[in-house]
Amino acid sequence: MIKKFLYLILSPLLIATVVVLGFVTTSAFFSSPTETAVLSERDDEMEADIRSEEQEKETGEFAEMHEFQSFEEARAMETASLTEPAREEIPRHLPETLTIPSIDVEGPVEEVGILDNGQMEVPDSAEGIGWFEPGVKPGEQGNAVLAGHVDSRTGPAVFYELDQMEAGDLMQVTDDKGEILTFEVTKVAKYDRKEAPIEDIFGASEGRHLNVITCTGTFNQEFGTHDDRLVVYSELVEEEASEAEELSLPEAPENTAVNGSSFSWHAVSDEDVVGYRVYEEQENGEFIQVDSVATYERKAYSSENVGEVRHYVTSVNEAGKESEASEMQ
Repeated sequence: MIKKFLYLILSPLLIATVVVLGFVTTSAFFSSPTETAVLSERDDEMEADIRSEEQEKETGEFAEMHEFQSFEEARAMETASLTEPAREEIPRHLPETLTIPSIDVEGPVEEVGILDNGQMEVPDSAEGIGWFEPGVKPGEQGNAVLAGHVDSRTGPAVFYELDQMEAGDLMQVTDDKGEILTFEVTKVAKYDRKEAPIEDIFGASEGRHLNVITCTGTFNQEFGTHDDRLVVYSELVEEEASEAEELSLPEAPENTAVNGSSFSWHAVSDEDVVGYRVYEEQENGEFIQVDSVATYERKAYSSENVGEVRHYVTSVNEAGKESEASEMQ
């Protein structure tokens, strides 16, 4: 009776132990011997702090932009910004050239697609750079992908030194219209060829990324390819484009006029304008700011100097961007 009782108790424990040991052994057998290796990665927290400091310097006295507004107006604008429609997508053109100064790479880009086996096609030439045409174009929202060989039977290929890249390095793509897009490297990582994160490389993304891939590691004679894949992740440096910067500036105030000791202007129709800055000419010919006027205040500045020296006004938006000067009076 006791033996039967012990058998009933110990049998399940013995079976469970065998199952666990079997799972551990199987996992070890099927796991990839090559672990993911991050070769270089940007410190995003440090970058965020730097951007915050730069923004404070840029906005200056208007770091708190609601200084221009009444409390009710400021709160209304904050609420409206939560439902603001997405920014219109900037149309991009076909990539034509890739330039990577840090490893002395510059070459033409060609379109590649998907092979019958489901893998990404690569250029036939050792110096060729392929853009994954089924995906997005460089500069569009999502992950654009470029690929090239690391070596060939005759020696090094176009991306032979891609593993030397580091976070912070820059890459430039020139499209068929001559526009240059600059991308900053955020991470360089190496993966086992069977374990590469396909979704991170090719999948959807809220940002505008360019991922450059090649082979690396030991060449596997049995499978006819290298054991590992190298991925250089980067993101578009949007502030690099002066055109985009100019488009972000608010309109300058118009219809400036002088009436006695009052300098006036018409309100700017831009919804994101939060105030105006008034400037006055000094004896040395330079202009200094003499007043700040909120959007809900009367669009005028009064002084005994009005009419005696020249004045102009600018508009300022929520982002702290200041317009060009108005017509002087």
